[in-house]
Amino acid sequence: MTETTAKPPVARPSETRPGPSAAVLLARAGQRRRRERGFVLGAQIAIALALVAGMYLLNAVAGKLTMPRPDAVLQQSIKMWSDGTMLRGLGESLTVLGLGFLLSASTGIVLGILLGGFRFLGRVLDPFVNAMNSTPGAAFIPLIIVWFGLYTEAKVVVVWNAALFPILINTAAGIANANKDLVEMGRAFGANRATLFWSVMVPDALPSILSGLRIGAAICTVGTVIAELTMAQSGLGGLLATAGNRFQMDRYFAVVIVLMALGTAVTAVLRLAENRISRWRAS
Repeated sequence: MTETTAKPPVARPSETRPGPSAAVLLARAGQRRRRERGFVLGAQIAIALALVAGMYLLNAVAGKLTMPRPDAVLQQSIKMWSDGTMLRGLGESLTVLGLGFLLSASTGIVLGILLGGFRFLGRVLDPFVNAMNSTPGAAFIPLIIVWFGLYTEAKVVVVWNAALFPILINTAAGIANANKDLVEMGRAFGANRATLFWSVMVPDALPSILSGLRIGAAICTVGTVIAELTMAQSGLGGLLATAGNRFQMDRYFAVVIVLMALGTAVTAVLRLAENRISRWRAS
């Protein structure tokens, strides 16, 4: 009997064809990101044009008391920036917003670290934090006026009270839900509780802390306007109240646009910081 030798299997063309290189994959990913950015920018421009067209249409149908013309809003904006009215109002509002945000960020992060890091303390104070968080901030305004008056100090307290709890709750949640694997690894290498807390749990909670800061910054803008409307009228909120009482809708919308731009800028800066810090976090 003759012994036959099996021939090695012939590789199919699809099995030997090399895949795309890493450079090609990176180039394709870059193209996809550029296309996506182009689509997003185009959609945003289309929405902005639609809003402008809607303003013209509503002005033609209902009159300038209901909706001013966009060109009238632009003219009023140029006038208010030229005579310094808008700049003064923006400076006063930024003072209240900045002080209130710094105060709420510092106290919220410190209290959040304590509540998230010490479970017993967190369980004791949790119902009180939830009760304060669920109470509308406007309910405290009369009490704040009695305690602090009507001027900058009282407005800063209103902003602080509005933004404190989102920062506190996000910080506490980030600390309490720190990566268990990293904590166990630190313990295996002999790290004590203080080292684990400051070197593992707090850095791992940074994305959550920054998310709370971003939410708090947006709420600070709202709180600033509310404080300036309900107390001694000043800043952008005072300009809103004056224009609204006089039915100067073009002037009113000019201030609203500045408030929208201010809130968007603050949120964008904090979101950029959040994205940069979140890159190193292990999934």
